[in-house]
Amino acid sequence: MIKKLGKDIYYYIINNKEYMFYKEIFKYIQLDEITQESPNKIEKICFVIPPMFAYSGGHTSILRLGTYLSGLGYEVYYVSYTNQNINEMKRNATLNLKNYKGEIINNSSLEHFNTDVYVATSWQTVYYIKHLKGYKMYFVQDYEPYFYKYGEKYLLTKKTYELGLHMVSLGKWNKSIIEQNCNVKNKIDYIEFPYERTEYKLIDRDFHKYKHKKEINIAAYVKFDEKRAPYLIQYILENIKKQFDEKNIKLNIKYFGADKNQKFINGVNLGKLNKEQLFELYANSDFGVVASLSNISLVPFEMIATKLPVIEFEEGTFKYFFEENCAILTTFNWQDMYNKLLYYIDNPDYLEKITENAYRNVSHLSWENSARQFQEILNEIIN
Repeated sequence: MIKKLGKDIYYYIINNKEYMFYKEIFKYIQLDEITQESPNKIEKICFVIPPMFAYSGGHTSILRLGTYLSGLGYEVYYVSYTNQNINEMKRNATLNLKNYKGEIINNSSLEHFNTDVYVATSWQTVYYIKHLKGYKMYFVQDYEPYFYKYGEKYLLTKKTYELGLHMVSLGKWNKSIIEQNCNVKNKIDYIEFPYERTEYKLIDRDFHKYKHKKEINIAAYVKFDEKRAPYLIQYILENIKKQFDEKNIKLNIKYFGADKNQKFINGVNLGKLNKEQLFELYANSDFGVVASLSNISLVPFEMIATKLPVIEFEEGTFKYFFEENCAILTTFNWQDMYNKLLYYIDNPDYLEKITENAYRNVSHLSWENSARQFQEILNEIIN
């Protein structure tokens, strides 16, 4: 009886929490299209964000865009649709981007804040701004319906691309997948997917030494999110490690990106790293493994900036952002990755070629350039 009561209470808490989440969304849902009215000027921009978490790539991108827009003369604000403590938000924002520009404002300001442009940054935030006064944009960093099984959240998420907000995609892939799957009612632009070049210096690597190494260091980016293939990567690397052991080569696997308390079946969990720690990891690694199964991660760009050879999956989106021969592309078969590793270790000239190709592909990218592309989009909105 006690166990049953405990289970009932548990499910009541979980279900009630979910219902309260939906209840807030439902207050604003009214799935009609949004009527846009072009402003006569754009001086103030307000990014509406999910709760500000530390070491969040998505929040870091928002802060970088806002920071550069601030440098271009705009008044920039960030507000969460939740009632997250503002001091916590500021602390986490600083951990994401040390010298970010723009003002973090309290959730209570959202309903009556006076701005020229609201920018939604996730599917939930779309519903919170759709009734507010001001031009409404949607900064799309991923195709979020893929985050959910088919059901309420999937459909509510997909609908946000069809409500009439002016969308700006981070990279071309989101734009393409939205246009394929949704009934788009308004313009969808894109800015280039950038990285911050000043934080990741070029490392002088001698790939000819790889074939003589008795230890190979692999930096594996893993978050416990299916789009990052956390279990598949562990399984593949576990099998590759066994094969390298038979060759008397030690494979040192260093996972990063997940919470420090997460358990892995092999390797070392470094947890979530700051920019300096990331650069040190890339500098001391021989290969980097990333699974970009939906929109590409920032991580391969950072690795490539240090000329670290990147291993990505053919089933992912890496090919959408890079030319051919810019990474070691592999299938989900661990033997495929193992054979390709051996091939490139034994053929250092080819390994050097793919890193050179990749570096050339990212050499023109920067958040400053992407922010200027966003500014051009804003200029075209003005009445």
